[in-house]
Amino acid sequence: MSAARIKELRNLILKAKQAYYYGGSPIMTDAEYDAREDELRELAPDDDVLALVGAPVPADSILTKARHRIPMGSQNKVNSETEFVAWYEKSAGAGAVHASIKGDGASAAAYYEAGRLAQAISRGDGFEGEDITANAAKFKGLPIEVYDEDGSPFTGAVRFEVILLVEDWKKLDPERAKNPRNAGSGIMGRKNGEHAELLSCFAFGIDEQGPDGPVVFATESERIARLQQLGFQVIPNKTCHTPAEGVEYFRDVESGRESLPFWIDGVVYKVDDREHQESLGVTANRPKGQVAWKFDSKGAETTLLDYSISVGHTGALIPTAHLDPVDIGGTTVSNALLNNWDEIARLDVAVGDRVWLIKANDIIPKIILVRERPPTRKPIPEPTQCPVCHSPVRRRRNTGGNEGAIIECENDDCSARSVGKLKRWIKSLDLVGIGDVVRHALVEQMGIEDAGGLYRLKDDPAALSRLVINPDKDLKLGEKRATTIIEAIERTRQLTLVQFLGSLGIDRLGTRRVELMILAAGGQLDTLEDWLGPKLRDPQFAATVGVPTVGAAIADSIAGQRDVIDHLLNAGVVITETGVTAPPQSETGQTSAEPSLCITGKLPSGKKKKDYSEPLSALGVKLVDTVSEGLTYLVLADPDSASAKAKKARKLGVRLLSEEMLQKWLEAGTSAPA
Repeated sequence: MSAARIKELRNLILKAKQAYYYGGSPIMTDAEYDAREDELRELAPDDDVLALVGAPVPADSILTKARHRIPMGSQNKVNSETEFVAWYEKSAGAGAVHASIKGDGASAAAYYEAGRLAQAISRGDGFEGEDITANAAKFKGLPIEVYDEDGSPFTGAVRFEVILLVEDWKKLDPERAKNPRNAGSGIMGRKNGEHAELLSCFAFGIDEQGPDGPVVFATESERIARLQQLGFQVIPNKTCHTPAEGVEYFRDVESGRESLPFWIDGVVYKVDDREHQESLGVTANRPKGQVAWKFDSKGAETTLLDYSISVGHTGALIPTAHLDPVDIGGTTVSNALLNNWDEIARLDVAVGDRVWLIKANDIIPKIILVRERPPTRKPIPEPTQCPVCHSPVRRRRNTGGNEGAIIECENDDCSARSVGKLKRWIKSLDLVGIGDVVRHALVEQMGIEDAGGLYRLKDDPAALSRLVINPDKDLKLGEKRATTIIEAIERTRQLTLVQFLGSLGIDRLGTRRVELMILAAGGQLDTLEDWLGPKLRDPQFAATVGVPTVGAAIADSIAGQRDVIDHLLNAGVVITETGVTAPPQSETGQTSAEPSLCITGKLPSGKKKKDYSEPLSALGVKLVDTVSEGLTYLVLADPDSASAKAKKARKLGVRLLSEEMLQKWLEAGTSAPA
């Protein structure tokens, strides 16, 4: 009892010190603080927390960019009972799934070293977020120190949802100007730490490092139990053993959501068996063994006042409805996408109609039906020309060669189309610091019209720093942000062919399609010249590489981007390789599975896993993070280790290597280790 109470007192005192020295309202009165210090002094007179002066986490780290040690992925979505049951049967089979309420907040990760909170990072894009440690140290439900029941310190990562409870939201925002999700996200990222102590944390994931390497949990249920054992607050959850039980849990949660102390937006399901879950793999950073079933969106009735048409980066004409502003779920909505003119015809919607509006997935405003059609309504006609360049428009053909629902501008040189492609390049290559505001300023003030212009910004960094990003306040970009942007661009000066072509914004040609076509072409699409030539116009070749009906269209689009391609090459962008590793050949000459390798634990040389990424890739070996079915090699400090991960690897028939064996293999450059 004493040890548990000492741990509790230490965390309370550390949080109180953080709040006191770093701003925000105090989490306890002076009398309460003194009483806790006196109690700790009585139980542990030499405790180091009693001598600590100042906040346990310095404020100067707040909101600096930080990379996640373990990427934070997202879940695929299902929207109905039918879709959920189909996912369950395909993914879990006859096994169980772990279900947990999906809190309507912001995800983040906390990293602990030797029992002490070392860093907390917002989710960001899943790979890089912002350091929020100074604020997180004050969050309710997130301990600053974590020790096991035997007193051993916890080391590892904990993923959690940051939520503003309804009670705290009402106190903080009595006018309900923002919903609790948006209000909580804003507080989480405040530099001054104000009100951070009002945010609550609910843990939902753990990656623990034990003395012999990562701790292996057999099930999701075990992971949640471990979080509770360590003292973390977890969100309500349940293990479901059949699809029907999973559906019943969703219905129960949905019917009782209004009685909960926080907003929720659905239920997250994960295949309970961790080994089976990981074996299902990941697509676009979304694990196939996990899914989120969200509640039907809240809606409201309003009037469609007008509409406008914008042009996307592929030339698609996008109609947007302008609405009489209406509140949905705590936010004011005044615009909604109409998708396309087939959808407009299906809804039979026109200007002046009373419409029913929802927020699809609680995010995107969408008109789903017309409630009233007045005699004075005005139709939304299908356009015959582009609203930007006034060129003719056409129906885009789908992969089957038939006309689709999308209407597009025929002019490849349309200014809206090229500016949109600039956005695609920026997003595809994750050029940090160039959001929509900066991008538009680059186009309007510096004449940057395509991706090639980005690589000339380094020639005049002073001009970039003077870029006006808020005319009302005469706010300029500044030297620091200009330097960050230039550094991000310069890191992409050398690209693979997959990155280069997949980032141009060519319709039907994303990075994955480029990769698949290169693999299928057997060496005939390994250079940029191959793609610029006539090969894709040959129906037989196009069929061979998987684009039988759109090969010529892709070739036309690439030809239409020839000026941009030349601008990029002339600006110094270099294509280094294809970026595709062909599957190795077996002794019989048949294609075999790509060999994979996992590195775990601290290595004798002190090197990190990333140090081996490039040399392994050169041998056609994929570096992975987990031990699962299909893994070829596991590298660890001691190949004779009895750790859980080593035992699992032996059971799966994985070959265990020492770091020395790995280094000799790389030096020899052979297809397999000696």
